Amino acid sequence: MALSAAAICGGLALSGSPASAHTNSKHAAQPASVAANKKVILTFLKDILVEHHGDHAASYFTPNAQFHAGTVGTVTGNANIGGLLTAVVTAIPNLHPALQDVVAQGNEVMVRLVVSGTMSGNLLGIQGNGSPVQWDAIDLYRLQGGKISQEWAAEDLTAILHDTATYTAPWIH
Repeated sequence: MALSAAAICGGLALSGSPASAHTNSKHAAQPASVAANKKVILTFLKDILVEHHGDHAASYFTPNAQFHAGTVGTVTGNANIGGLLTAVVTAIPNLHPALQDVVAQGNEVMVRLVVSGTMSGNLLGIQGNGSPVQWDAIDLYRLQGGKISQEWAAEDLTAILHDTATYTAPWIH
């Protein structure tokens, strides 16, 4: 069962290569669950990032979910993860995620996004100064019982630091 990312996400812009669900022989007997997992993630992205409903975020995660965010650290628990995502959509109220790719296999869904917006509020200790921001993101979600149990978020924080004039890496001119 193939799902159209545009049909699920509506306002979540799809650009770049087409989104598709990938399966291998190990998961070939589960195409409906792969499609269902993909739908959960695309609905989550639309609700939280496109429609800016940070207060809905906790409901997409299992109670003891973990959000692994690299140098930001690991956030544990759906309420804490919901708080972090609320802070993101509050600090960047016009946040726009442009969906580049979606790959789903078994109980995992990977998305690649280009995220943009205007940072008008403080986020992770970075002062909001009205700067336009744009960064690449690759997020891997693991689902359990129709909810996200793990997320590995690989966000280009250097781009955010550069765009907000907080820090410019020596290789950026």
